[in-house]
Amino acid sequence: MRRPSGGAAATIAALGGIVLASIALRWPGFTQGGFANHDVAGILYNAMLLCDGALPYVDSIELKAPGTFYLAALLAGPEGRDIAAFQGWANAWAITSLIAVAAIGWRLWGRRAAVIAAAVYGLGDAFLDSMDANYVTWAQLPQILAMAAALAALRAPTAATGRWALAGALAGAATLCKQPDGAVLLPIVMMAGAAGGGAGRERARAVAAALAGFVLAHLPIVAHYALAGGLDALIRGYFLSEWGAAYIARRAQVGPWIGLREAGLATVYFLALPLFLALWTGLSGQVRGRRDPIPWLWAWFLATLLAASVGLRFYKGYFVAAAPPLALLAAAPGGLLRGPGRRWIRAIGLALAGLLTIRALALELDVRADRGRAHDRGGRAIAAYIADRSAPDDRIWVWGWHLWDVYPLAGRRSGSRIYKSLGLLSTINEDTWRTPAAPLRMAEGSPYPALLIADLEASRPRYIALGSTVPRDQFTALRELLARDYVRDRGLRVGRVELWRRRE
Repeated sequence: MRRPSGGAAATIAALGGIVLASIALRWPGFTQGGFANHDVAGILYNAMLLCDGALPYVDSIELKAPGTFYLAALLAGPEGRDIAAFQGWANAWAITSLIAVAAIGWRLWGRRAAVIAAAVYGLGDAFLDSMDANYVTWAQLPQILAMAAALAALRAPTAATGRWALAGALAGAATLCKQPDGAVLLPIVMMAGAAGGGAGRERARAVAAALAGFVLAHLPIVAHYALAGGLDALIRGYFLSEWGAAYIARRAQVGPWIGLREAGLATVYFLALPLFLALWTGLSGQVRGRRDPIPWLWAWFLATLLAASVGLRFYKGYFVAAAPPLALLAAAPGGLLRGPGRRWIRAIGLALAGLLTIRALALELDVRADRGRAHDRGGRAIAAYIADRSAPDDRIWVWGWHLWDVYPLAGRRSGSRIYKSLGLLSTINEDTWRTPAAPLRMAEGSPYPALLIADLEASRPRYIALGSTVPRDQFTALRELLARDYVRDRGLRVGRVELWRRRE
């Protein structure tokens, strides 16, 4: 077996050090074994349904993409509810994303670019991706690999129909994990349209292959739902996503100028170091050809920025998708870390980059400390209490974002298709990346409260838990149901949570 050259060996050693440093920053995510973010409980709940032979969108009213549910059914233990296993796999998935960024840099510009891209990406991804095992984590790797396949196809000397199809399929996989990340298909289609020199037929074939791959990525899940008789629910819940369209329309009322301002501020705040280095590359003034990757890296960044802006809330986790193209631009020839230039200008740039590096590292260490703290102790206490006093086939129902963990932790399914309530029973949180949430109130004119009561009367859950932040006193029909059929269980106290047990 041929050994790597001295330069390659040094590069591999440097990349290995970066990977180990990233693992160290994420280590609590491998070992803490709890819910760092309650949205992940929704992923595991739907995985529980799949493991039970049920279907998300049919047996749950679901607002998210289905790909993560299938991943959880595969990776989160035999019942699809082992958060410790799922979180470990998610952090390994994130480390693989870092390695993929380095591999793209190596293929584009050589060993030094691989090390720079990995280091710049590694100085931000654990901070941005702090909601271990959330939708953004799982969408990240396929969208990086999608652009890797597209860049390889663009630079291929001959027709690369298979690579374009692979790029489209990986973009479809990213979309299945998080719908807005499907924006990566836009630069891929643009690249396919620019491939093949002046041959229009070859370009059309490349575009068709990318689109066909995107469609084909969805076929296994479509087939599963079609065979189970739930295709119409998948179409309404995922492909059409009427709730999502209404949500975006409502958020768009904040106005375009406010949205642009917040997008700019959030981008600078969350991506300060890679954005600074990427802009240095962009201002280098080099002439770019059609097959040069740099314009397409900028297109990739703009597509992910568009995805992060959907809903105009600009949460931190959304921006992890925009980090790979910026890290690669930071490693490009002509950039601050690689190119020539006037000595005093480079000195100023390097000094600013050093300060931004210190800031990035401080943010990473702060998130590492936060990862080491349990965020689901209340849910664990409630889940253990309910599990000890109910049978595995008993149903429960919880109301409150911080209580969603109880379903997978207790191993009990919801007594209603409405297992989470934001935007269904109550108003959606209107908080953004820098503004707090207003108190929740009941959603006016919503059909879901009546549907919930009908479900609860039919399923008669063993336990009902009401969180302290939900408008529980405004839900008159629920209060009447509890007074008639339930008794307050005061055997466990967790904050101001109300726990109700069904009357025997």
